[in-house]
Amino acid sequence: MVRIGRSVYLFMTPANTITTALIVLIAGFGTAAEAGTPALSEAIPAYSRDANGIAMAVTELLPSIDNCVAAHEALGGAPEVQFDIQFQVNQNGAVNGLNIKSAQAHNTGVDSCIEGTLSAMRFAPGALEIPVQLPLTAAARTESTMR
Repeated sequence: MVRIGRSVYLFMTPANTITTALIVLIAGFGTAAEAGTPALSEAIPAYSRDANGIAMAVTELLPSIDNCVAAHEALGGAPEVQFDIQFQVNQNGAVNGLNIKSAQAHNTGVDSCIEGTLSAMRFAPGALEIPVQLPLTAAARTESTMR
């Protein structure tokens, strides 16, 4: 080890430290980061394209839909809202043409909240597009305990 002056080694000078950091940084850009993050198709399970698969997908999202309705109620909306939902499952298994109608959703954004939730559904690929229509009644539930 070579000392420069009395207390600083040659490899510890600012120029060498900055150069080493830049080399490590540039080398890091050339490699692919594989930190265990799964692809979107692996992260979201693909449900079957039949009525049971579609019902399971919607059922698993009910807690998120309840959160949308709770936010709707907090903004002055009714605690129970009825929706008519229409969408298509395309050949790749994604949701297309999502349309949510409700006479009770007045300017609270509950329909766009539910649309965002339902658009995350993924289904198995298939040869044909599948049209889906379903009524949905969602309610915000609050439980409190007084002691």
